[in-house]
Amino acid sequence: MSQVSKVFPLDNEQQVEVKVKENRFEFEIDEMLAITQEEHSEFPFIPVSPCLGYSRGLYPEHPLLVGLLLGFLYHESLTGETDERIQTIAKAINSKNRSKMIQALNMVESNKLGHYPPTRFLGLSERAVNLGQSIFSLFDDDVMFLASTRDKIISHPPLLDHSDIVDPQERLYFYTKDKDFFDNDERVAIIDNHLLNGNSVLNLIKKIYDKCPERETFTVLTPIDLRSQSVKEAFSSLEKSLNIQINIISLMSFDVEITAIDHETKDLIQNELLDNQKHDTKVQYYSLRNVINDHFIVKAQNMLRDGTIHDNPYFISTGRFTLNGKEQQVSEDLFQRMGELLNDFLDDSPKFVIGIGEFLYVPLQIARYLPGKEIRVQGTTRFNFDSSTLRHSNKKISFMSPLERTITHYLYNLEIDQYEQIIVFVERLRHKTEIDDIVQQLKILGAKSILVIEMTSIAFNEDRH
Repeated sequence: MSQVSKVFPLDNEQQVEVKVKENRFEFEIDEMLAITQEEHSEFPFIPVSPCLGYSRGLYPEHPLLVGLLLGFLYHESLTGETDERIQTIAKAINSKNRSKMIQALNMVESNKLGHYPPTRFLGLSERAVNLGQSIFSLFDDDVMFLASTRDKIISHPPLLDHSDIVDPQERLYFYTKDKDFFDNDERVAIIDNHLLNGNSVLNLIKKIYDKCPERETFTVLTPIDLRSQSVKEAFSSLEKSLNIQINIISLMSFDVEITAIDHETKDLIQNELLDNQKHDTKVQYYSLRNVINDHFIVKAQNMLRDGTIHDNPYFISTGRFTLNGKEQQVSEDLFQRMGELLNDFLDDSPKFVIGIGEFLYVPLQIARYLPGKEIRVQGTTRFNFDSSTLRHSNKKISFMSPLERTITHYLYNLEIDQYEQIIVFVERLRHKTEIDDIVQQLKILGAKSILVIEMTSIAFNEDRH
């Protein structure tokens, strides 16, 4: 039987107590929720969903199934019908068994859902875009997906721009090649990695409503709902003021309370940077650009924080610039082909697959087709958690983002000598030197080889030690 409550220490003075309110599939709290603290943050704590793959390595099928499960719940809310595959997916997730996850995923992909009326899915924040694309991928009719990005693409006016609640210096942008994205009767579904204060979702709904005041129904999909009563009232208030309906669908919901503690806790882990002698690791570089049809490349200009402007190609299979159902199916076939091509560089040994920042869904899909059974996938994040309650390693590495070197990224829950092969996926690279920092840091992990894969920019295939 799953837990009904849990206490997460914040420090030696405060703790977060969560009580499970809804847990239809009997997930363990630790599998769905961890509590972290970020340096210099105005928030007392930040919730993390370990099931999304940004705080620890997961089998590639795991986060994809989490998204599909939310997709089935969304379909259930529209039709009133429960698909029998829901329980199979939930059991596969709970099993932690990759073979069962593979079977469940194949079962869904062989028979996707029709969907009327079509929906516009929006992935909000870097940790939610892969989840949103997984949800969207369940439907094979005229659905569309649009991923947010922090990239300031000056060659394409954004459909929406949106302040980042966690980092006020940042903005989230939605770019689309379909100017009529909201000019229709389709439903809107917003995907976020968690719901806590709800400000980001509420602000986005207001912006969409300002563009399309005829829009009446919004659905928010998230793995974990931690809203307080006052936040729920804010949602109700917006519903009344705009005369709209906001539906919330989650896998688990919690009551959350911050309380004082009067004793030192041993459960709180201080995250530490790995510091070890770098190993002699073979490094290879390979581009997959030659297998991507030009239709799936958007040439654009983006501006960095320092004002530098770059010409960059973007891979629309990420959901940036919108993705429709037919393009998603073509992309899925392409991901399989890419994985099979990479078999020439790899063997059956344990692998660690890394997606840089927003670029995680594509690595998850490609990793399914790599050789070997022990394959873990994880995304990097710009959030610097100085402490956490994650039940895994407290070791992390930090490195300059290859896309913007003024931004630091982190990888958490690492162990030395756990993997023999590391594969790093980055959407685009202008020069190999842009990826050097993470490559050097990853050598600490003791793998025999590191394979760097870029998707859209330049062709290279060279060994370097």
